[in-house]
Amino acid sequence: MSAVRLEVGDRPEAELITRAATALLADEIVLLPAEGVYGFHALASSATAVERIRALKRDTRAGFIGLIAHPEDLDRWAHASPEALELARRHWPGAVTLVLEARPEAPASLRSEDGTIALRCPGSALLRGVVQEVGEPVLSTSANRSGEPAAREADDAPAGVADLTIDGGPLDGRPSTLVRVGPKGVQILRQGAVQLGDGSLDGPRAGP
Repeated sequence: MSAVRLEVGDRPEAELITRAATALLADEIVLLPAEGVYGFHALASSATAVERIRALKRDTRAGFIGLIAHPEDLDRWAHASPEALELARRHWPGAVTLVLEARPEAPASLRSEDGTIALRCPGSALLRGVVQEVGEPVLSTSANRSGEPAAREADDAPAGVADLTIDGGPLDGRPSTLVRVGPKGVQILRQGAVQLGDGSLDGPRAGP
């Protein structure tokens, strides 16, 4: 199947959501505008699509970010402490990604070697609609090869990867803020679109 490109604004959002969800359910990779950069997206349960993304990233150890449609889905895939639930209540939907202890039923593609999972209920209504329509977590990773800059425009993403591209125009380049909530408390792993205070970097995930 040849790659398809659609423009945000040229078609109703409901049509874009359906087209993206249909592609994901067919084990395809979809390039979508995420919080502030473009991301490659796949069903977290799709072994075919996940392996294609891992080949691009050249890293088989790191977990990817998982997108969920509703804040209340958090506790289904992760052990959410009161601190994590409060962060979700305050910042979701939005550009904050929470790194928590994964539940055993969480998709393997989203679990890191240390047993954690990174989850976000995205601020984008388009992204939330896609995740809701497919009915399961969607893997999200920045649309770039390892070590290269994140894509602020759809054309910045590596060619030949996405089966479907939804072009939302230029983005501001700010990824989600990455926060670990665990036995050591709340740690800022990456400052992004939402400023939560001081924190040290501790191994960023491969997602927007």
